Amino acid sequence: MRVRVPASIANMGPAFDCMAMAIDLWLEVEANPADFPSWDYEGEGAEYLMSHVNPFSHLAMKGRVRSEIPMGVGLGSSAAARLAASALASPWDVKSHVIDAGADEGHRDNVAAAAAGGIRIVSDVFDEKLPNPGWGLALFVAHAPVPTEKARAVLPDEVSRESAVFNIARAALLVRAISAKRPSLLGHALRDRLHQPHRLHLYPWTQEVLHAADTAGAYGAAICGAGPSVFAFCPPAMAARIAKAMAAAAPQHGRGLVTRVTDKGMFRTL
Repeated sequence: MRVRVPASIANMGPAFDCMAMAIDLWLEVEANPADFPSWDYEGEGAEYLMSHVNPFSHLAMKGRVRSEIPMGVGLGSSAAARLAASALASPWDVKSHVIDAGADEGHRDNVAAAAAGGIRIVSDVFDEKLPNPGWGLALFVAHAPVPTEKARAVLPDEVSRESAVFNIARAALLVRAISAKRPSLLGHALRDRLHQPHRLHLYPWTQEVLHAADTAGAYGAAICGAGPSVFAFCPPAMAARIAKAMAAAAPQHGRGLVTRVTDKGMFRTL
């Protein structure tokens, strides 16, 4: 069996825990049934996966896991791995492995985007796809991970009505910007008061990266998921230059990368 799952970026600025997009970086697994687990790991996170229990560790299969998705830096590596492992364990039941992976992961937004592709609006009762606006996507990929648990622990238990209204308005504007392909709205639409301001002390250098993206001509930029990577929507022809500018803003903390939103989600061949 062969399974491919894309990376994903959640939150997308103001849409905390309810929006995510699949991007063109992939986890690929090739495996066959075996008497006991036997896995080879290649690419991003290979050394970590070889030395730690991971979603493939308990599958009685022999195979190879190859990943282009940097681990622990806000690009959905955990969701991709859990989704792929669940698909291997339950190859005939598409719905159940998506549900299982979402429950294990705790982030249905990442799982929904990785499973079905595109830009998704997600809750416990719906999963809707937005049109792909075709914008360029420049990334600042952080070198060092910040555990999601740590990034979530710094969030306040309560927020003011003003902050809630601020984010509701920006999330609505973000949907409008994407649906109508109006990048001029993104400067306001990607602003947020629910999670990014509370997490900046964990990776304060991201402020310089965000500023560099704006200065270089990005439509708008925000933290990837819980961080510390950064994404910037931009004209496709400018993506490489903007990624380079973001990397130059904090070269000791990360690197630039150009990718795109992918409408392809997970797919399997038996």
